[in-house]
Amino acid sequence: TLVAASNDDELNILAALQAKRLGAERAVAIVNRQSISSLVGQLGIDVVVSPRLITVSSILRYVRQGRIRAVHSVGEGFGEIFDIEAAEGAEITGKSVQKIEKPSMLVVGGIVRDEVFIPSKPDEIIRQGDRVVLLSHSDYVKKAEKLFSVGVGVF
Repeated sequence: TLVAASNDDELNILAALQAKRLGAERAVAIVNRQSISSLVGQLGIDVVVSPRLITVSSILRYVRQGRIRAVHSVGEGFGEIFDIEAAEGAEITGKSVQKIEKPSMLVVGGIVRDEVFIPSKPDEIIRQGDRVVLLSHSDYVKKAEKLFSVGVGVF
């Protein structure tokens, strides 16, 4: 595995491509410029890391309401992926996946219950303490937050 992490995007891309060409199992490139990072993945580099998106994701974790374990920005403002705990009193707790999902706006990717991953099924009921992975369109993020909130400032 090679991790190309210089301050030069082009050098990182070329180093990762060369590593793959020489047989490296995995190649990771740090790419700061958003204008090229989306294209780089198409070149055969396994992982393209954007420090800016990592920073945004870290900040979002503290800005978003609810018991959020992790949040990641998807693309350039497309949406967010949440790993969030269903708390007692939250709107989502006790509801089925089918009642939560909104086509093209909010999708439940799965549930982690008692350290076991449960694939998303329409009739699966979300229980208190479940960790829920969801993908929210950027236009629906505020409504998605409300599903998990039990009060202002609950982290």
